[in-house]
Amino acid sequence: MTNVFAVVGEHREEPSRLLLLGDDGHYYAYGSTENQPTEVEPTDEWEIDQDATFSIGY
Repeated sequence: MTNVFAVVGEHREEPSRLLLLGDDGHYYAYGSTENQPTEVEPTDEWEIDQDATFSIGY
């Protein structure tokens, strides 16, 4: 089964950490040092792009 994520933002202090929105409606963090997306609650530490449309499959 493939999970679909939309890239909707990045971490303000670590721009290589991406904020993903899963097709399940939950937010996930993903970075170059993480093997899998990890569920997170977006806070002020995340810069969210309201116009994000880029999607990836994982």
